[in-house]
Amino acid sequence: IDGLTYEFRIITYTYAPSPADRPELEIKWGDGTTSILPRVIKVDLTPEIRRNEYVGQHTYASGGGGTFKISVEDPNRNYGIVNIPNSVNIPFYIETELVINPFLGSNNSVVLLNPPLDYGCVNRLYIHNPNAYDPDGDSLSYKLTVCRGAGGQPIPGFEIPAASNSFTIDEYSGNLIWNTPIVQGEYNAAFIIEEWRSGVRIGYVTR
Repeated sequence: IDGLTYEFRIITYTYAPSPADRPELEIKWGDGTTSILPRVIKVDLTPEIRRNEYVGQHTYASGGGGTFKISVEDPNRNYGIVNIPNSVNIPFYIETELVINPFLGSNNSVVLLNPPLDYGCVNRLYIHNPNAYDPDGDSLSYKLTVCRGAGGQPIPGFEIPAASNSFTIDEYSGNLIWNTPIVQGEYNAAFIIEEWRSGVRIGYVTR
């Protein structure tokens, strides 16, 4: 926004009928401080899927910059996720890395135009792409990561969705390729999108 002041936008997709609605979320700024962000947009895309946006600003301390890991944790996931044991009791956690470097100039995070919701078919090739772009023109790369829970720790028992051949992401195009699903059900997966400028990684976001 200006100098060391940044605006953050958290986007979540939740199960609309659930009584565990979240009108606000706590965000950890990565500098030892936290804030409660209000929900500014709530849209029910279907009777079961709700899109939520939370917005807030934060000013980092003056100095030579630094690397900050901004994170959000929500107490619940959907019930019955195939590849996460006891998923309804496992927190949902996402994080973003922000690098503030006066020599690299200002930076905006990557924007993901496609929602993280998709439908595949058993025994059929599945491809999902987040349709990402960087407002600053920085280069992007993609890699799988594990789903994380309480405190940002890897979820015990989490497994990459089972495939008849492979479950991968193309580091250049961002195509998440599931070749091919075996068992019908609801799954969670996670990947990070890294931003690069002049050969230097200047942050990432998690999907």
